[in-house]
Amino acid sequence: MMAQQDWGGIMGPVAGVLALAVACGMPGAGAATFEEREARVWEVVEYSVTFPDWRGATGLDNPFDVQGQAVFEHAGGTRRTGMFYAGEGTWKFRFTGTRPGRWAFATESAFPALDGHTGAIHVQARADRGTRGFVVGAGSKFAVMVDDEDDLEGYVYQVYMNQQDFEQQYRHPSRIPGGADREKLIAPYWEDTQENGFDIYFFAVFYSWFRMGALSIDDFDGPEDPALDTPDLVLFDVLELAIRHAHARGGRTHLWAWGDNDRKQTPNHLGEGFRGARHQRLMRYIAARLGPLPGWSMNFGFDTVEMPNAEADCAWWAGEMNRMMGWPHVLTSRGWADPAFGAHSYAGFGGNPYDLETTHQGPVDYAEIRAHLAAHPDKPSLYEERHTYNRWQCWPHGVEDADRLNEDGCRRLIWRETMAGGMGGFFGHFSERFNAYGPFRPEGPCGYHPESLRRAFRTHRDFWREGRLLLDMAPVDGCVAGATGYALANAARTHWVFFLEQCDGATLDLSNMAGSQPAVLVDTRADYAEQRLGSLAPGLREVGMPHASDWVVAVGTWARGEP
Repeated sequence: MMAQQDWGGIMGPVAGVLALAVACGMPGAGAATFEEREARVWEVVEYSVTFPDWRGATGLDNPFDVQGQAVFEHAGGTRRTGMFYAGEGTWKFRFTGTRPGRWAFATESAFPALDGHTGAIHVQARADRGTRGFVVGAGSKFAVMVDDEDDLEGYVYQVYMNQQDFEQQYRHPSRIPGGADREKLIAPYWEDTQENGFDIYFFAVFYSWFRMGALSIDDFDGPEDPALDTPDLVLFDVLELAIRHAHARGGRTHLWAWGDNDRKQTPNHLGEGFRGARHQRLMRYIAARLGPLPGWSMNFGFDTVEMPNAEADCAWWAGEMNRMMGWPHVLTSRGWADPAFGAHSYAGFGGNPYDLETTHQGPVDYAEIRAHLAAHPDKPSLYEERHTYNRWQCWPHGVEDADRLNEDGCRRLIWRETMAGGMGGFFGHFSERFNAYGPFRPEGPCGYHPESLRRAFRTHRDFWREGRLLLDMAPVDGCVAGATGYALANAARTHWVFFLEQCDGATLDLSNMAGSQPAVLVDTRADYAEQRLGSLAPGLREVGMPHASDWVVAVGTWARGEP
């Protein structure tokens, strides 16, 4: 069933009858009927309504306070989405079909200029298998919509961050949200993400919502600066381009809306506070403009424990965003477990009063990951602490087991997260220009992934990319002998995955497997290549490897027709 959005209380006062020009090829006055259009599942469709006399007709001084919504009806349900101001007296609204068929719509507004416009979209099947929809939760796993909103496939949610070259938390020409001319860096950032073995890249927005490049309230003339009354349309253009760029290539974008409270990077520092008019205006705009776009998720910020009402305010933020967005997006707030969030996001330093936290600088091992997933089976989980390469070797404070995130540690952590049942993760690297809490020294142990780690991350991505993580897969204990290893199997015991660490052979217990199944072997340190093992019958099966390494064995036939 589709979620129904509650729009009560967001409309402004009723104004007089207004003149209207609709950008649909049918100029005229009054409510208009848009020409019927064709679209594909997961294709974004956009409509424009012009309202040049908005100021005099509404009595409002801020066009971002002129509100309306569009209601899309289908035999399978309803989707509601807000209108958003696009500049020059124009309001837009968007739609993405989540199932084939005819979707009829009508607009609603307290302002007649935006009210009563109708139309329909005939949605056809998606264009190709590479085009997929929104990421949601399915039990304890992330899942992506495939053919329609009811067709879900397991999704391995792993985020990549490059704060040296593209994603900054300081002023630098390489920070993409720092200027409109930097949209040219989006394609290289995506290529870098792919080269490092990931399908999700990361952006932190902070106060750039209001002015491109702003990092905190200190970049404005105080908390009452008029610039804080209006979202920056150019920032949204660049951010939207990044989201669309990744999604068109089968990828995703993970956003941090805000940052650190002590660094004045949260809405607490707006003149009207966290739940004030400025923050709510921005939230409406994000929901209306970005909500219909598939391909993104959003975390509220980091170190939110510094905020005076952290859990309650972050949950309120997620609840309001969910209420206003007509389409599902996974919203998180690191450390908090409120039902408003779409995933359980873990903080990673230990010792703080969070609901969700790993051991100090954790997780320490596979068992801890298993325990976290088992403790919260109702929705997916994500380690949203950034487990950057060699982070703890560069940390300015003493850390137990500083080698935990060396090359072996990073490679095994990402595999253990998936093998534990689909834990999400966050990898990449900091920059030398960051600050004392995220050091990166090019001449030191932190920094860019060595090619061997890039290759290993690519192999992890390529192994799972085509739906190998089935939604009913779960860890199975006691199935590996002769090596350190972990097993996943589906409920019917027709599909198995084994991850084996530093071995040249192991015994796999397939006693409960449903009949003989084909198997392949992959060296997780090498470029992705499958070695066929032939057909394995139920029982104890010895598997030999050409040399010692970390290996993954896939047993079964997946939908793509191969093991």
